[in-house]
Amino acid sequence: MLFHVTWTFHNPSEEKQKRTLSLFQKWTPGPGQFKAFYGFADGTGGVALIEVETSAELAKTLAPWTPDLTFTTQAILPIQESSAIDGEALAWRNAN
Repeated sequence: MLFHVTWTFHNPSEEKQKRTLSLFQKWTPGPGQFKAFYGFADGTGGVALIEVETSAELAKTLAPWTPDLTFTTQAILPIQESSAIDGEALAWRNAN
């Protein structure tokens, strides 16, 4: 499963920023595999594409950061797959 994950900082103070950067330098991402990993240019958070086998893996990947970050996660699909699903749903609605 592929997830689009965004995060923002709970407390963007200089003290918290130092602590977060210190932890980040020691962190090995996982168990989810990061396919893309970006910080927002304004320093307020970032975005990642994370591939996992289970939702528990996603939780384990994000858990070290929950005291300092607020996460939003969305399961995502390749556009071909999501378009096919939308087409099937449209056909069902038109038939009923």
